[in-house]
Amino acid sequence: MREIVSNQYRHNGGIARIEMDRAGHLFVTCSGCGTEVYAAGMAPALAKLVQNHPGELLGDR
Repeated sequence: MREIVSNQYRHNGGIARIEMDRAGHLFVTCSGCGTEVYAAGMAPALAKLVQNHPGELLGDR
């Protein structure tokens, strides 16, 4: 089970966001691209999210 820990963005017909698992590992996921990338910390995760998945903000977290 993962928790969403960022804002969510529309991207390629899907949703891009940062998720955290129970162990505290962060993943940048995008259902539009079909990708899931591990990030070693919140700053790298945010950088990957905004650089690789530009799109419309869905709502504030």
